[in-house]
Amino acid sequence: MSCIKSPSPTVYLIDDDPNDVVIIQRLCESVGLKVESFLSPQEFLIQVGPSASGCIVADLMMPEMTGLQLHARLRNSKAAIPIIVMTGHADAQTCRTALRNGVFDFVEKSFNPHDLLVVIQTAIEANAKMNSERNLRDLVMQQLDNLSKREDEVMKLLVTGLTLKAIAIALGISVQTASKHRIRLFEKLGVHNEVELVKLTMRIDPNLPLAAYDAA
Repeated sequence: MSCIKSPSPTVYLIDDDPNDVVIIQRLCESVGLKVESFLSPQEFLIQVGPSASGCIVADLMMPEMTGLQLHARLRNSKAAIPIIVMTGHADAQTCRTALRNGVFDFVEKSFNPHDLLVVIQTAIEANAKMNSERNLRDLVMQQLDNLSKREDEVMKLLVTGLTLKAIAIALGISVQTASKHRIRLFEKLGVHNEVELVKLTMRIDPNLPLAAYDAA
């Protein structure tokens, strides 16, 4: 029942009941959401896998693998796509456990169509934001990898607020040399000042300035 895969955000419906799949698929498509449907978690994992983008709406109780087992499988593979688990038999303890373990939402099958769409669209937006942040981190990591060892040392001291004179003393180099390293690392990272540098490095690790200061 699956459609052709696409890199665009998609609602992945996983339910062994074709009737439930059709209902939710029509609901999503009525507001222009792209949908792919599967009758089992195994089918989804084979055809799409952890690289999926958008959100998953999965039934709780399915043969061979439950919706929560699918979530655990994806979490173990470091997949970032949010999963919404649906059930026809609400269980407060199961719901609490699922949410505590990172399930995006837990919804009863006697859902209000509008409410379900809000949950789905919120999950897609959360996934898009997460993917954007991950892409930014990857780009910054590539830029940092291009720094020389000395440029990296200067950068870690700059983000602590040290002056070029203090950096030169700490590294045993001249102020002029420290300044040249500063200019080159700014060029490589595409920043113009220390404030922009701090913001850039904090995309990788919010504690970097403090950690760098401790290391120095």
